[in-house]
Amino acid sequence: MNIYHGTTRIVENRRVAQDLWSVRFEAPAEEIYTPKPGQFVMLRVPGCRAPLLGRPLAIYRVVEPTWQVVYAVVGEGTRLLARQLPGMAIEFWGPLGNGFPIDETCQNPVLVAGGIGQTPLYLLAQAFLNRPGVEKVTLLLGCRDKAHLACVEDFQALSPDRLELRIATDDGSMGHPGFVTDLLSDAIREAPHLYTCGPLPMLKKVAAFAVSRGIPCHVSLETPMACGMGICFTCVTKCKADTPQGWDYCRTCTEGPVFDAEKILF
Repeated sequence: MNIYHGTTRIVENRRVAQDLWSVRFEAPAEEIYTPKPGQFVMLRVPGCRAPLLGRPLAIYRVVEPTWQVVYAVVGEGTRLLARQLPGMAIEFWGPLGNGFPIDETCQNPVLVAGGIGQTPLYLLAQAFLNRPGVEKVTLLLGCRDKAHLACVEDFQALSPDRLELRIATDDGSMGHPGFVTDLLSDAIREAPHLYTCGPLPMLKKVAAFAVSRGIPCHVSLETPMACGMGICFTCVTKCKADTPQGWDYCRTCTEGPVFDAEKILF
C-alpha cells in the first residue's frame, strides 16, 4: 500500500453543523493512490506537542487535487484542528485501512450511518451510483437532533433520482423520531448488502439485524487509534478466529476499519 506522509496546505476549514467541521486539504496526487471508500487519514497540526498524536478521520470526499474530511470537535486535537485557517499547514499520512468491498451483485445497497458515521459512506455511495446496474442507493442517517445533521445536501446532489435519504433524530426534530435502526425493516426489501458506520451499540444492532436475515453486512469501526499503521496495537478489537478461545485481536487500522459484521465480537 502506497502511504503518503508529509505536510500540506489547508484549502478550507469550516463549520458544517453543531460541533461538526469540514477540512479540505491538498493531496499530492502524483505520489499517492486515490482513496478507496472507507479508508481514513491521520491528521495533526505540525509542530504541536500537546496533543502529540494524529487523529484518525475518514476520508469523506475527493475533489482533486484535494481530500475532504468531516470531523466532530470532541477533544483538544479536534478543537485545535478547528482553529486552523486556509493556507496553514497540516500534517497527514494516508490513505490508511482496507475500505469497503464493493458488492458487484448488489443493485440496492443500504447504507446506515449514526452520529458522524456518514463520513466514510459518501465515497461508497458515489462508487455504487457510478456502477451500471445499480438501481438505487438508500442512506439511513441518524443523529441526536436536527442541529447535528451534516452532509445531507452532498448526498442528495449525488443523484436526486437514485439516492434515497431517510433521516432519524433522537429528539424527533427531523425525520423519524427515534433510532436510525428503526428504519431498517422498511428499507430491506430484496436482501441487499448493508454497509454501516457509527456508534458501537448501533453497529451491534445493525449487524444482528443482518445476520438474522442472512444479509451481507460490513461495518466500519470508529476505534481510537494512535499510529494508524498497525505498529502500536492500541486499536485492537476482538474478532472470531480459529484459536482455542475462539477469538483473537484484530488491528482496526490495518485489518479494518471495515470488517465483515459476522467476524466481529461486539
